[in-house]
Amino acid sequence: MRRIGLIVVCVSVLVVASCGGWPRWRDWQPVPSDPADAGPHEAHYIQVTLTNPETGRDLPTVIWFPADGSEVDASGAPYAALVFAPGFFASPLMYPGNGQQLATWGYVVAMPDFPDERIGGRVSDARYLLSYLGKTNVDPGSTLYGMIDTGRLGMVGHSLGGLTALVAAARDERIKAVVALDPVNPPGFLGVDLWDMEGEAPGINAPTLVIGAPSQTCNYYASYEEIYPVLGAPHKAKLVVSEGNHCDFMVTDNPYPRDACYQLCRGRYAEDRVALGGRYTVAWLNYYLRGDVRFYAYLYGNIAQDDLEAGLLTRDVQTAPKDVTGTWEASGVHISWARYDHPVVAGYNIYRREEGGAYGSQPYARVGPVSSYVDTDVGPKRLYFYILRSRDSAGNEHQPSAEVSAAPGG
Repeated sequence: MRRIGLIVVCVSVLVVASCGGWPRWRDWQPVPSDPADAGPHEAHYIQVTLTNPETGRDLPTVIWFPADGSEVDASGAPYAALVFAPGFFASPLMYPGNGQQLATWGYVVAMPDFPDERIGGRVSDARYLLSYLGKTNVDPGSTLYGMIDTGRLGMVGHSLGGLTALVAAARDERIKAVVALDPVNPPGFLGVDLWDMEGEAPGINAPTLVIGAPSQTCNYYASYEEIYPVLGAPHKAKLVVSEGNHCDFMVTDNPYPRDACYQLCRGRYAEDRVALGGRYTVAWLNYYLRGDVRFYAYLYGNIAQDDLEAGLLTRDVQTAPKDVTGTWEASGVHISWARYDHPVVAGYNIYRREEGGAYGSQPYARVGPVSSYVDTDVGPKRLYFYILRSRDSAGNEHQPSAEVSAAPGG
């Protein structure tokens, strides 16, 4: 068994977006089961040894999947698929609970035993596994033949694996959702390469969740606090587990690696903290990768609010539309913004007020997944103010944009 090392997984933040007053589909839909628990499927795994053609190195990999006995449960196929990146000098043997939980929720999960701890090698291996999942999906002789939705690929990782997930997302557009568990950008003396955050992190487009523990030695004093602000993802969130430990994101019933991790990181195992990491990981993936809008409640709605009020975590969320402008044109007030081209964004709600007035509880206008709107119902010599929010297919709203204003004729 490999040693655990100094760096372990994730950090995150979750946030709740406010809503308008008009009725929402989610108001009368049943809330899904707590994603901290096992999902509706059984789980099984296979072990394969692959060879990354880019590096020439063998890549032992554990693949978890929704199961019917020892076979893939075809009833829910095709399934979204993930690459789960272990931490520094950690192996899949230390994360069986992570793989199993994700598989019960309907994910195929490839967990590699990285032969190289350098970031470049890790990212190459992770991207190769994404390609392998696509190839095995069309191989009639494969256990996973026809079982993977290759349009729904994601990355999850812990510690150095969390950083691996972020770097992979910056370099590979196939990744549609990311969860980084207490990610660590390590010091140079570890010899794993330094990541050019300022150069690459702004290029991440996939919705990105960072879940972390408070500052401690094992997460390099919460180095995710430097990573998170430069992530370019139009939808991103950071959640910090109160009194959490770097080892809380390594889910295993084996007491030997678990206790060794907590001893190294000077903490104690707590089942409720471990459950929080699983809850928000699954909820994020279900919402952003599978498009199950019911999990809005766990990310941005009342259930997330309950966790906040109970003091279980703190959060930051950034889902507001960017680059919003308002200008006068001959036809009226032209509002434009940077459209987020992701399936979760079904459209935008536009709110308007006049000078001295207040925004209504209902949108002034609703548009689809576009990047502009022209307000023609305007009068001369009046100043109009606008904000907008993106919404999902159920009408759930995300954060409001910055306010812009324009006056017809000026």
